Amino acid sequence: MLIKILFVYSFEDAQSVSKPVRSWSTIQFGISYISSVLKTHGDQTQLLVLGSNNHWRNSETLVRRFMEEFRPQLICFTAVASQYSFIKKVAGFIKSQWPDKFLVIGGVHATLNPSEVISDFFDALCIGEGEYPMVELCSQLEKKYFPRGIANLWIKSPNGPINKNPTRPFLKNLDSLPFPDRAMWKPWMKEQLGAELSVLLGRGCPYNCTYCCNHAVRKVATGKYIRTRSPENIIKEITFLHNEYPAQKRIYFEVESIALNKSWLIELFAKLEEFNSTIDNSIFYGCNFRISPQSIDENIFISLKKANFYKINIGLEAGSERIRREVLKRNYSNKNFLDVVSMARKHGLKIWVFNMIGLPGETYDDHMETVLLNRQCQPDAHYTGIFFPYPGTDLYNTCIEKGFIKGASDTRMERIHAVIDSPDFTKTQIQNAHTWFNYRIYKGYKPLWQILIQTIMVKVYSNSTASLLFRRIVQLPIINHIRSKLADR
Repeated sequence: MLIKILFVYSFEDAQSVSKPVRSWSTIQFGISYISSVLKTHGDQTQLLVLGSNNHWRNSETLVRRFMEEFRPQLICFTAVASQYSFIKKVAGFIKSQWPDKFLVIGGVHATLNPSEVISDFFDALCIGEGEYPMVELCSQLEKKYFPRGIANLWIKSPNGPINKNPTRPFLKNLDSLPFPDRAMWKPWMKEQLGAELSVLLGRGCPYNCTYCCNHAVRKVATGKYIRTRSPENIIKEITFLHNEYPAQKRIYFEVESIALNKSWLIELFAKLEEFNSTIDNSIFYGCNFRISPQSIDENIFISLKKANFYKINIGLEAGSERIRREVLKRNYSNKNFLDVVSMARKHGLKIWVFNMIGLPGETYDDHMETVLLNRQCQPDAHYTGIFFPYPGTDLYNTCIEKGFIKGASDTRMERIHAVIDSPDFTKTQIQNAHTWFNYRIYKGYKPLWQILIQTIMVKVYSNSTASLLFRRIVQLPIINHIRSKLADR
């Protein structure tokens, strides 16, 4: 008898109950890889995607349907900090209605806060990578054993004590994993125009950015934390995706920075160029690009263009060199940033820039440096959000120490609402800076009507009532019909 496993995933910005996922680039790789590994061992998996912004009764209805129709023995959850309270509520509902089901949670929040999480409704939690711990768990459940002795898992025993098993080393050979399970996401996908596929190139990050938890995650296990897949294995997955999704012509490479290992990078570029020469319509690629001494090299951009890259995402985060150096631990100059932008543009690459507003210690004048640097480079697009202090990061601890957080942080509308307040940059100032950021960087460069529409949308999304109303409107059948007609053109 094989095990049936239900994966539960949630996110806030769900504009549909039945088809909430809008791009293949947003699938969650952790559960996708675990599902594919379990399937190779003969187990059966399904995915349930919930929108934490939707009415609870919608989520309850979906949970009931999947529990009654699929009848899983094991339910696997994952959650970042901002989704944990919702996932805990879902787990509590399942435990109250189906108390015999085994509930396990993994992901960054559980990994970094195990003592808090294990006290909730879960029977077990996974610290670190979950592929092979889940294989062992399913094997024991299939044999009707009460799970025990599984590395990476904390397990509640029937009589109360928690079995805190040690962690296993980080998975050494990523090529040994099957490709992530994308089929599980198909029932939930309503793909937008211009959406990309995504391919994970590696795991781990060598940097110590204070807003990120990589520095903490790398300490949870032994072994090499920063790992990349071989170029040959990556090309095999791209070939598979090209055959599976022949109409899709864009792939985004998920990796902390593509330029960490130049010899690996040059080999990958050569194989991408060779692959594109074998197909009728070349695939275009995008990636993250971390600015560092080894990445400020025009030869890299020449190779990017030859390999058919069309864009890079650069994490500027703050235009103030002081904030980057002293607060974020990102040590590069504004000149370094502009040099990379210039080289990328010279070779025909689009530039997408990540920015944060309202960092601890940031002043309004610091923020205006971010505005001015964005105005100077005129990014083709940008991802700009309000700083959110994630538990487990150095900046979260800084916010606690300096009293920037009063009580529990409101995780609703994460990175859209200001959550820290300081005398140098108040919540009101931060919120206004976020609303008008697009206007300030593109004024005089783009049509005014276009800028104002984008500014209005930022304002709508930053208001919980207006945002909920907008999401309901876009779910109306007539709106979906219009969008479908536009997509067919």
